[in-house]
Amino acid sequence: MRVLHLITWLERGGIERWLLAMLEEIDRQQCEMDICCKGAHVGELSPAAEAQGASVMHCPLRPDHARFGRRLARILRAGNYDIVHNHLGVYAGFPTWIARREGVPVIASFRSMHFQPDATWGRLPVLRQLRSLYCRYSVSYALRESDLVTPISQGVQDELAAFGVDFAARSRLIYHGVTIPQAASEEERQEFRRSLGWEPDAPVIAHVGSFRQQKNHEGILAAFRQVAAREPGARLLLVGDGDLRCIVEESVRRSGLNDSVHLMGNRDDVPALLTKCDVFFMPSLSEGFPRAAVEASAAGLPVVASSIPGLAEAVVDGETGILRDVSGTEGMADALCVLLRDRAAARALGAAGRARVEQSFSRSAAARRLLEVYDECLRLK
Repeated sequence: MRVLHLITWLERGGIERWLLAMLEEIDRQQCEMDICCKGAHVGELSPAAEAQGASVMHCPLRPDHARFGRRLARILRAGNYDIVHNHLGVYAGFPTWIARREGVPVIASFRSMHFQPDATWGRLPVLRQLRSLYCRYSVSYALRESDLVTPISQGVQDELAAFGVDFAARSRLIYHGVTIPQAASEEERQEFRRSLGWEPDAPVIAHVGSFRQQKNHEGILAAFRQVAAREPGARLLLVGDGDLRCIVEESVRRSGLNDSVHLMGNRDDVPALLTKCDVFFMPSLSEGFPRAAVEASAAGLPVVASSIPGLAEAVVDGETGILRDVSGTEGMADALCVLLRDRAAARALGAAGRARVEQSFSRSAAARRLLEVYDECLRLK
């Protein structure tokens, strides 16, 4: 079986990390997976994908679409692919049309309906309104013409229903699996804190996510300021990078939190890193299905997060974490303080979260589910 994944690029996002994990989990003798990137470049993680045996191709999508269409058609013919797995969101419609014209079955995956402008033509201010119209037509076409549709959460599936296309019979949820790391020793936890210049017993709140509006770093800092006022020893670790990092750094400086907040940048060891922390905090404004929150549960951390679709699937309120209204930073801060003070309760939530991930959201479970969907798609031919 040969599958071509269509993505924007191989940067450090959730879909890219999931795809790398699937390349590691699935034997190429069973399923050969290659990658075609439509962004301005293939991305910094492309060598990692190629190291797993995948071919990474660059097929830029520009406003006229014509060159992209011709290039994609040539790739499909040369690769003799059995399935196109389309992760392009707003731009899913045109490659679906190309694949169908070439006689290749299509699976359309959607990870969020809160689309962000990217480095292609949709970023230009004068075209944003046209992009909205393009989005509706493109997504509607992909939903109608794809052989199967695979939202990454029930919340995303519910939002897709707003496009008015009846795709329920062809919808298959595919949750993204994560690595389940070994628990850190007490010595490792203490040494980690010392490496950041913190006290070895300092309670650490962690967040993992790109620095963009959706992740709500403003809300993270607002809640942490309240936590720090009540728990002066608490520390905040921010993992990730992005356009808003400079703004966040300035906010930390103005708040006088330089000694309490550490911006770590991108990391390749997120699962192991989380095992050295105490609580995971994710007050996102929107999420499809937040991989970072599931990774935190896999690391045995209780999760404090916003009560929104996606997060409400990743976190079971009162069982694996605490969900609060995204607009209420005081409620978030209260939940964080409760878990920092009541370590037994925090450990119980973390243990329940890890058990849930082991059962339903491991990488091996995700790989099995993906192969089941591929087999079903081929049977539909």
